[in-house]
Amino acid sequence: MSEQTKLLTLSQAANYLGCNPETVRRHAQAGKIPAAKLGRKWVFIEQDLAQYLRNQYSTPESVVQVVDNNEESLCQSTNETLSGGLNSLHQMEREYSALLGLKTESKRKNSKQS
Repeated sequence: MSEQTKLLTLSQAANYLGCNPETVRRHAQAGKIPAAKLGRKWVFIEQDLAQYLRNQYSTPESVVQVVDNNEESLCQSTNETLSGGLNSLHQMEREYSALLGLKTESKRKNSKQS
């Protein structure tokens, strides 16, 4: 290792990342954060943590870009949620029956019996 390489303990790495030490330990154990376990202790290289942080920056695809009203605007987001499908089995049955041209009986609704 070069003279510039600085090794950090778990608590130092947590302080560097601004996280709880337990969170850093779990991420290191899962391989999400670069680290090595020497005996019972986790060791982190400061440069690796800096690179890890750089990799967490937003990608250009997730940035919203706003331009002048006279120009075309481009908005992209990776936080898009897709919805689809049917909410109920009865709705699905009605739609399939309608598409297939089947006649369906109307179902009785629950009613209180005295």
